[in-house]
Amino acid sequence: MGFIDFLAKKIPISTLKLTLKRKLAISFLVNPIFQRWAIAIILCLVLSIIISPPISIFSPQYRVGSISSKDVKADRDFLVEDQESTKQKKDDAVRNVKSVYVYNSNIPATIKEKVVKAFYVVAEYINNITKKNSISFPKSEIPKIKRIFEAKADISLNEEGLYNLDELFRSPDLQQKFHRLIVSFYENKYITDTDLTKDEKERGIIIHNQETKDEIEFKDISQIINIKDIGTALSKTVNVIFSKENPKIRRSVFSIATKLIEPNLFFSKEITEKKKLRALEGVKPVLFQVQKNEMIVREGEKLTPIDVSKLDAYYKSSTDNKFSSLSVFLGIFFTTLFLTLILYFWRTRNWLKISQRSNVDLLVFGLVAILQILVVKIGIFMAAAINRAFPFLSEDTCFFAIPFAMGSMIIAILINRNVALIMSVLTSFLIGILFEEKFIFPLYCFLGSVAASYKIVNSRHRSAFLKVGIFLGVMNMAAIFCFNLLSGNIFNNLFLRMLTGFAGGILTGILVAGITPIFETSFGFMTDIKLLELANLNQPLFQRMIIEAPGTYHHSIVVGSLVEAASEAIGANSLLAKVSAYYHDIGKLKKPQYFIENQSTNENKHHKLSPKMSSLIIISHVKEGCELAAKFKLGRQITNIIRESHGTSIVSYFYDKAKKDKDESIRSLPESDFRYPGPKPQTKEAGLVMLGDVVEASSRTLNNPTPARIRSLVRERIERVYTDGQLDECELTLKNLNTIAETFTRILNGIFHHRIDYPEQMAKDSNGKKEHNENTN
Repeated sequence: MGFIDFLAKKIPISTLKLTLKRKLAISFLVNPIFQRWAIAIILCLVLSIIISPPISIFSPQYRVGSISSKDVKADRDFLVEDQESTKQKKDDAVRNVKSVYVYNSNIPATIKEKVVKAFYVVAEYINNITKKNSISFPKSEIPKIKRIFEAKADISLNEEGLYNLDELFRSPDLQQKFHRLIVSFYENKYITDTDLTKDEKERGIIIHNQETKDEIEFKDISQIINIKDIGTALSKTVNVIFSKENPKIRRSVFSIATKLIEPNLFFSKEITEKKKLRALEGVKPVLFQVQKNEMIVREGEKLTPIDVSKLDAYYKSSTDNKFSSLSVFLGIFFTTLFLTLILYFWRTRNWLKISQRSNVDLLVFGLVAILQILVVKIGIFMAAAINRAFPFLSEDTCFFAIPFAMGSMIIAILINRNVALIMSVLTSFLIGILFEEKFIFPLYCFLGSVAASYKIVNSRHRSAFLKVGIFLGVMNMAAIFCFNLLSGNIFNNLFLRMLTGFAGGILTGILVAGITPIFETSFGFMTDIKLLELANLNQPLFQRMIIEAPGTYHHSIVVGSLVEAASEAIGANSLLAKVSAYYHDIGKLKKPQYFIENQSTNENKHHKLSPKMSSLIIISHVKEGCELAAKFKLGRQITNIIRESHGTSIVSYFYDKAKKDKDESIRSLPESDFRYPGPKPQTKEAGLVMLGDVVEASSRTLNNPTPARIRSLVRERIERVYTDGQLDECELTLKNLNTIAETFTRILNGIFHHRIDYPEQMAKDSNGKKEHNENTN
């Protein structure tokens, strides 16, 4: 709390908060768990973007007669409306709609009601006049009677029609006949004031009953009378009903009835239009299908109406399916993420050591997966182009030349074959999405990837890429033969498919040979080929060691021989172990004369130093070795083995020397001051280098290195390392340790084998050169 108060006094609160936030953000970004999740999410996001169909937001506009600026190819099946056929179909539907006429069955009753009222009023008026004046029907009242009748009957009459109607107005019998005339005339008749068209006369009409709302198709047009043509029919009806009356009355009745008759059938434009609209709505558009991978229009072509229709439908379907495309994208993203997590957690069950799980490996895995899918996408595009240029080569045939196994081979070289298997599963799944119903290509990818990744491991020459490419080509041909058998038509493009499959294997080998060094250099991976280059004794570091630290050089070479043989015996990576042994003591180049194997005289520089200072110089060669490894780009694996090759072991010579010192302060120094900082060996190879270093250094102290003494020394040194707990974190078992001891003993026996004593040599020895031994630091 005091430190915080001190900071608050010296630094403004806002600055302090900002600094703390930045530190928290940085610590969050460098967190390994966050990095792993970020790599997984970004990997799945990029893969989903590559695989998912594009989402069109804006549709380009096309006009008939314009020139296409690019090739447009359908990436899915979609339907296009044939506008001309659809328009013709709609026109036919509209023409088939019959005109609708509304039938009003209440017209006779309405007319009768008006006539009854008119007769009654006029009759009352005439009766009043005759009673009042005691005279017969006065002719002078005819104009007034005409106006009264017209007003009540809502018609217009000529005056002559009323001169002979005195009896009609006062006779109930004649009035009943008149009423019957109106009703009889409307029986079984449709009267309209509309002239029927030729089409209506030929196809009929639809009569809509105003009261019941029923509709009937009416084809007997003869029963429909135009209001202008009612004279003949009305005259016949009048003559029948008024046959006993005089002609003058019949003429007057005919005149009045002609004025009273109204149409009872009316053309309804509103109902007819509604029927036409319903008919149009019921017309389904005429569609034709554009299939996936069908070329819609080519660059430079003039657009025809059908081209414009296809393009509009294509982009409209893309815009209409934005939500669907987004759903597909999210589906691919979460499915890929789910599969990636499952494969990762499955792998970590066999990835026992956390120290071996590098986020760099995960990053490279993601980059290679993205590169693999991009190459497949490019291959699909190229297959379509080749098919256009050479029609005899179908797209399916060209697909077999795509380097599906490239990603798995790269991962097998950079990391290991188990991770390459995970790459094979992931890429096969993603390729299955790209090729949809063509299930043979995911299977083709998986088989080739597994075969090639297992074959490429431990390849130690550049020519191995071509050899594995040929091997993959042969495997592709075998797979294609099996696929043709499955299809039931073994000779369906068999030769061309096998030829492209073999070419695909060669192409894969060439691409892997070109791409692998890029990842190797960029991310510090140690492939077997790179290890062989580093094992070349003409390397600059080795040349320096020969001159500046010859004892260390010789020691490293012998350790390399020991660990190489032991690695092969227990199934470890012998090349990595040998090369790491060559470089494990390069830190001694900083102060070579402080290490006993490089001291050419009897003078030991440690005699003038305190035990603690001497131990610091000895221990520091690990840190200095890691710095040289970084400078000369030896790679992460070798650097780790340099760091782990001494583990947390104690510099026993100087620790024992400190315990015997006369100075109490030196004698009281803790053991931790004389131990290497670690970590302990994490891999079999690191453990082997540690054991080889200890055994080789100790073997040089033997005065008479007989096989029994060598065997005893080797087992004693290995047991001491084991009991000190230095091998607790690596994967070496007791059985491995026994095998290692036997192998070390055999190699050292070969190095220290007895030679025949020649007389000349005996004479020299008798003259005597004083032998001396000193402890190795």
